[in-house]
Amino acid sequence: MQHVPLKKFGQNFLTQPAIAQKIVNALDISNTDTIIEIGPGAGVLTQYIIEKKPAHFTAIEVDPRWADHLQTTFGSPVQILRDDVLHADLQKLHSGSGSFKVIGNIPYNITSPILFKLLDYFPAISQSVLMMQKEVAQRIVSQPGGKDWGILSVLMQTFADITFLFDVGRMNFKPAPKVDSAVLRFEYLERVEGLDNLSLYTKIVRSVFNYRRKMLRNSLIRIFDQKIVSSIDFIDLSRRPEQLSIAEFKQLSNKINLFL
Repeated sequence: MQHVPLKKFGQNFLTQPAIAQKIVNALDISNTDTIIEIGPGAGVLTQYIIEKKPAHFTAIEVDPRWADHLQTTFGSPVQILRDDVLHADLQKLHSGSGSFKVIGNIPYNITSPILFKLLDYFPAISQSVLMMQKEVAQRIVSQPGGKDWGILSVLMQTFADITFLFDVGRMNFKPAPKVDSAVLRFEYLERVEGLDNLSLYTKIVRSVFNYRRKMLRNSLIRIFDQKIVSSIDFIDLSRRPEQLSIAEFKQLSNKINLFL
């Protein structure tokens, strides 16, 4: 069955079964796993996930047309949640006591919100394999010192070991988008080492990169008392945020945490 892709849902459907199978094979699926698929559409990934026979499998589909199609086509091996993934409570979809895994061809227009939402479930989520706009994937795996080093790269790499798996050209989709895609695998850490306050760390990273052209001293004074900022003597605060490593961001957060 074919439905007209809807721009409001950011629908660009993968048309190559071989690539779909490669994506599913990149996720380590066992028969004890809980799997959540984001935006299955016509089910090109769904069919290969079912073949892996996970213990629990839920596909989140906001488009009622495709939700009906998926239910009719695949039946009981997959539970269809008719919802926007950004509104869904993923923990309620998890039936076991362990972690769960996520897979999907995620819409370009909400890639960052989805990635940050998955971090909200750390450490209940153990692994994800996600296809996204190639430019975003490159930013996520970038290193300190470059223009791509920012909120996404720092936070994603803080909470997960990330592997850039492969590119997927735009002509493998219908409709063909104006950009290429790439597939990343995230191995989420059981805990973040060397960090005293996760929420403070996230606040600092987000805040300083919102003023990425400013020196750290100037951006930190916008959110913390002058006395706290003046106490920071182990980092040159004339540097800009893209020059700091994850280890330095952790040090900065831990130092500020002592005063709060």
